Amino acid sequence: MKNADLSKLVVIVFLVALLAEPFPAGVVLSGASPHNTSYEGTSRLRELLEELGYEVRLVDSWTLTLLYPSSRSCRVILIVSPEKPFTLDETSAIAWLVKSGSGLIIADEGTYSNAVLEALDSDARILGEYVSFGGSQIFHGIVNVSGSDILVYFAYASRVLSSKGVTVAYRGDAVLGVKVSVGGSPAYVFGDGSIMTNAALSKLSPDNPYVKLVKEVLNSICLGGTIYLDSSKYGLKPVTTAELMSSNLTYFAAAVSNPFRYLLTFSENTGAVSLSIISLTLSLIFSLTILGRLLPWKGILTTYWEITPRLKQRGYVLSKVRNLAC
Repeated sequence: MKNADLSKLVVIVFLVALLAEPFPAGVVLSGASPHNTSYEGTSRLRELLEELGYEVRLVDSWTLTLLYPSSRSCRVILIVSPEKPFTLDETSAIAWLVKSGSGLIIADEGTYSNAVLEALDSDARILGEYVSFGGSQIFHGIVNVSGSDILVYFAYASRVLSSKGVTVAYRGDAVLGVKVSVGGSPAYVFGDGSIMTNAALSKLSPDNPYVKLVKEVLNSICLGGTIYLDSSKYGLKPVTTAELMSSNLTYFAAAVSNPFRYLLTFSENTGAVSLSIISLTLSLIFSLTILGRLLPWKGILTTYWEITPRLKQRGYVLSKVRNLAC
């Protein structure tokens, strides 16, 4: 095999490996995403739910979920602190699932989940303003789902308003969670997503009150069924420098040479556009320098024109641009 052919093969293998990754190197999903393995994500919550006997389905598209119904006897929709608004098609799909017998659990300190409640003609609403006690937005409160009080800490929680709902979480006169009936199915609405993520901080520990809370809420709706865990409403964020330094060399090199990471790093600061362009340019130079050591410039162009149509057919380029634009 000629050196030029071998170089092309190396680049092709690299591109295929890149396509196999769920996200570009150096970029991860933020917030309570089940793809986020940090403390704020619901990745470990998913593992906990599976250990409790539930089938967990990550929902990247609510409309496509309708095409793959669960064979289990009961279903629960779980939405935790979404960071993007729901579309009309998405709320319609969720409403159809609920009216078809699925239970609903919303744990959200923001207001994006209100669109789901509106689609279900529920009067429950999350106010979206953080509650504080003693000058702190982190405070203990009570959750009572099955008749016994559970003492938990709320963090940056919002009041929940409902004239028809039964209060299940509170601190003083601040209602932080209600149980309502929507479309004939039971639903819980909490004004704090951390009560879900905190359940997985210590694995199924009997001393963790959040585990007890999650189990009681789920048991009151469905035992051992299917949980549709939303994974569609979270943004991208760059991996921090500290996280990169603790990663392996291959991932580090791929992340440093990934232009999308630099765009994300500076996209939140509109005053750093020129700095973003400089970082992007340096990233491209770095990437081309690496490629230049592998194959001649003619080979780079030839490989580009051969590979690019295939990537576009896979929706690779469009998906990356779409994710950055959202």
